[in-house]
Amino acid sequence: MGHRFQNLRRRFTGSIGSVFALAFFARLLAADLLEISLRIKDAARICLYPDTLLYWQLARTISAHALYQVVEWNDIPHFALRAPGYPVFLAICQFLGGDSPLVARLVQALLGAACIPLLALLSRHVGDPDHSPQVQSQSYVAAILLSLHPYAVAGSVILLSEAVFVPLMLLGLWGFAVIWNGVDRRRVWQAFGTGLAAGSAILVRPSWAIYPVILVGFMVLLGRLNRRVILAGSGVCVGVAAVMAPWWIRNERIYGRFVPTALWMGASLYDGLSPRATGASDMSFLADEDIWPLDEEDQDAALRDRAIAFAQSHPGRALELAAIKARLYWTPWPQAGGRLGWLVLILGAIVELPLWFLAGWELWRKRKDLRVWLLLAGPILYFCAVHLVFASSMRYRLPAEPPVLILAAGGMVRLVRTDQDRGAGA
Repeated sequence: MGHRFQNLRRRFTGSIGSVFALAFFARLLAADLLEISLRIKDAARICLYPDTLLYWQLARTISAHALYQVVEWNDIPHFALRAPGYPVFLAICQFLGGDSPLVARLVQALLGAACIPLLALLSRHVGDPDHSPQVQSQSYVAAILLSLHPYAVAGSVILLSEAVFVPLMLLGLWGFAVIWNGVDRRRVWQAFGTGLAAGSAILVRPSWAIYPVILVGFMVLLGRLNRRVILAGSGVCVGVAAVMAPWWIRNERIYGRFVPTALWMGASLYDGLSPRATGASDMSFLADEDIWPLDEEDQDAALRDRAIAFAQSHPGRALELAAIKARLYWTPWPQAGGRLGWLVLILGAIVELPLWFLAGWELWRKRKDLRVWLLLAGPILYFCAVHLVFASSMRYRLPAEPPVLILAAGGMVRLVRTDQDRGAGA
């Protein structure tokens, strides 16, 4: 029996290696095509989204050992406009390849391919501690889905923080799956490593900050305050603090108070809740005469207060905006105009809708398994809740889709086995 299991594990490992190579090739091709397209249209353009330029500028300050800041309107500095996770990554890429964005795309392609084994490991630890053949099949199918998913491939090579966040999120979720039932003192490093991954993910994408807290809370409560589970939760918290402490200390020195991630929540909140809000993002209000002259802290506070006041005085409109944001979040296709608009819409529906159906079916089957809800379905539902308040788009859903592919793969494997059983019965 042990020999058979070892053979099964070797075959599975080899298969995942092949899928990793396929995923890396697909992302390399996408990186080259995107770079060529941008160079043809505008040789000076770094990427598709304006946020990229901001991240690139912050990375240059790190590379130059200069003050980490963005200066707007010639003389208004912002010292915590963005958390440093993704700019640090870009600074490393700039060190490796100078000012070429292609190098960053290629490194991100490798990180995107690295999500394949991470997804397989997450699937195996959530699915079955004994790694049954069915769980092996589910892990393999999920890896294939992620390797060729068009949104995942494209997201790996666009210069945005999602490309670095996704592997860190998967690493952290896998860590939580491993330590879910607690650790002893000899294995506390597993909990600490999970915290390091979670903290790094927060520094890349601050909106993730609450979810690791939710996971630790459920893990400890469901463990009925078991000593091993409390040790695991403590290890996670120490790991998160170890990663984020340098940023916290730096912000304390600048602002004289605790700033956990970035001073951007006010603008983000007003983007989603204001008289001119539409559900989608539009930061043009930052150029208003009563907003742009404010310093960083005053601007953040003023916009936060205005957003809260708007929601309190217009609860009906806030609920209407939430419904619009939900639609934008769950749309299966990107917004596309022109002659390709309908083609993009149809292809997006063909890719996403069957996967959502299979994932929903599998989630219903495992509806009593809280680990499945928290580790696989939880991230996409969490980001949905976040963006019912802030501005929304399908872009904010995509980083949380890889764990859902595990559910879709489970539904797919189950569907195939059901057809096979019917065929055998006939």
